[in-house]
Amino acid sequence: MKIQPFLLKHKVVATFVVLGVLMLIIFPKQGTFKYTYHTGGTWMYETLVAPFDFPILKTQQERLMEMEEKSSKLLDYYEFESKISDDKVSSLRQTASSAASSSDKNFIYATATELQAIYDKGVVGSEWSEDLADVVVFVKKGKRAVETPGAELYSVDEAYSSLRKKVSDRFGESLTDSLFRDLRIRDYVVSNLSYDEATTMQVHRNAVEYISPTSGVVYAGQLIVSRGEIMTKEIVQMLDSYKAEYLSHYGYNDSLLSSFFSHVLFVFIMIWLLICAIQLTDNIIFQYGRQLVFIATLVMCVFVAIAFSIKLSESWRMVLPLAMYVIIAQSWLKPATSYFTFLVALLPLLFMVDGGVELYIMNMVAGAVLTSGSRFSRKTWSQFLTALIVFAGMFLVYVADTLVSGNGFHRVEVGCLLGYSLLLLAGYPLIYMFEKLFSYVSVSRLWELTDTSNPVLLEMSKKAPGTFQHSLQVASLAEGACRDIGGNPVLARVGGLYHDIGKIVNPLCFIENQTSDVDYHANLTTKQSAAAIIRHVDDGVDLAKKNQLPTLIVNFILTHHGTGRTNYFYNKFCNEGGDPADQKPFRYHGEKPFTKEQVVLMFADSIEAASRTLKSHSPESISALVDSIIDAKIADGQISDAKITFKEVAEVRESFKKFLQQIYHERIEYPQLKEQ
Repeated sequence: MKIQPFLLKHKVVATFVVLGVLMLIIFPKQGTFKYTYHTGGTWMYETLVAPFDFPILKTQQERLMEMEEKSSKLLDYYEFESKISDDKVSSLRQTASSAASSSDKNFIYATATELQAIYDKGVVGSEWSEDLADVVVFVKKGKRAVETPGAELYSVDEAYSSLRKKVSDRFGESLTDSLFRDLRIRDYVVSNLSYDEATTMQVHRNAVEYISPTSGVVYAGQLIVSRGEIMTKEIVQMLDSYKAEYLSHYGYNDSLLSSFFSHVLFVFIMIWLLICAIQLTDNIIFQYGRQLVFIATLVMCVFVAIAFSIKLSESWRMVLPLAMYVIIAQSWLKPATSYFTFLVALLPLLFMVDGGVELYIMNMVAGAVLTSGSRFSRKTWSQFLTALIVFAGMFLVYVADTLVSGNGFHRVEVGCLLGYSLLLLAGYPLIYMFEKLFSYVSVSRLWELTDTSNPVLLEMSKKAPGTFQHSLQVASLAEGACRDIGGNPVLARVGGLYHDIGKIVNPLCFIENQTSDVDYHANLTTKQSAAAIIRHVDDGVDLAKKNQLPTLIVNFILTHHGTGRTNYFYNKFCNEGGDPADQKPFRYHGEKPFTKEQVVLMFADSIEAASRTLKSHSPESISALVDSIIDAKIADGQISDAKITFKEVAEVRESFKKFLQQIYHERIEYPQLKEQ
């Protein structure tokens, strides 16, 4: 249905205003670094002098090397467990107090004293290794950590051996061996140092985190790189640092107000170009608010994706399948409209993204391939072929860019291009989501409806075979004419197939389905006959809704007769003395067509039916028939609400005439075989 001009105008304005406001809200708050460079390349821009102070950032490799170096120098921490050593020494001294002789007491007390000295230095348990002797560790005693050479620490075995040697030097080996065995001194020597993993890891972590990310400063006015200079690693590092500082703190050379103004100006230009693209390719879209909202939604999705891609690496940006816009859009829009609005939607790549020119051209090529292959996209195998061609086209752009810029080929980036192409296949299932969201009928859905084995058409072919044949011819007529005037031929064909499904309810009411000499209308008045004929429009609408046919198809049923008259019964009524002013019972109570496809179908329906009554199918008689019917429809005001030009009507006339002449051309009479 058409929207009232006042409401339509404001809806169009509101759509673009909302789109612009949303874009300004999402617009990234950082600028774009205008230079592209790589190690080994040549600086082709003007000599660059630092406009402000900025730190030189260390490379990832430098930071990793510094981390490794610092980690290797960090000391391990051990916890001194004094309770263990105190308990063991105390237990040994208690043994001395209960000894039978004073010599044994002296021996045990001396052993306890030497053991205490060993424990004071520290005994390491299972964590002991030969490497420990070559390093320095921290021994935690209470709240203090004492730096201790690993060579001064004992393992359990070393502690026992050292204790035995010191005691034997004083009391002799024979007595020492005897008493050490009897007193089981070995049990008193245990580890009193435990590895403190938590403290060690925390210290290592803190040390690594406190590694400085910078290695120097470039001051304002200092030369960064001269024009024509070869890009060394040091220059690239300075440029990377300059770029990071520029994007994070500056982004724009002017004030926030001027940067906001630049955003507004860019969005305004983008929306203006979008309006121009729609105006030049399919200005009828401005007559239907839903289609405009659909385009605005797709443009907004692309804008959000591009704004998000700024945070991604250059390689990952190549994976973002922006050309999915074309796959979804061309299911309801003309190919030209889909492609040129897509080119406008891609413009933020040039304004926001580093290296955006390459990405823009790649996506432009991908969109062109998808647009040119749209006629084959309903075949599953062709979708994979199209994705392969998209990859080939983008790869050629990538090769050209690398040759011009001097960058090398990277398998990761080629893989990203392949990923882009495969992700495009996910766009085809998304068509169903948009179909439900905007109540649209996709091209693939239309092709499904052209299948004559569809339950509704199958029922028509059985119950109303004459109407079915009529519908096939009308569909072919309408399809050819819409193709000639730039309409939607598939939509017109579907409309032609389903426009008369209401005749299934009462097929014998219509002459094309009568197979006997019995006249259905013989016992009916002219008004009753007209009501029975007119009824097929209402029956068709009910049947279409019952079978869940799209609203787009229901509109063809409602408009294929418009508000025209059933002239056969009206003329008969007048000839029998009826009042010519009493036209209401003889007029269809449908709606006037409002699209060019509906107008074409209205013409095709009447012309196909009337062509069967011609006694002569000469080019002259066919031409006169087509002109008379179309002129009558125009004179009756049936196409007054439709967006179709007189030029297009003239092209429709010629299309119908050629089609009918091909159908009704004279056949060659076969000669009879003479008897020999």
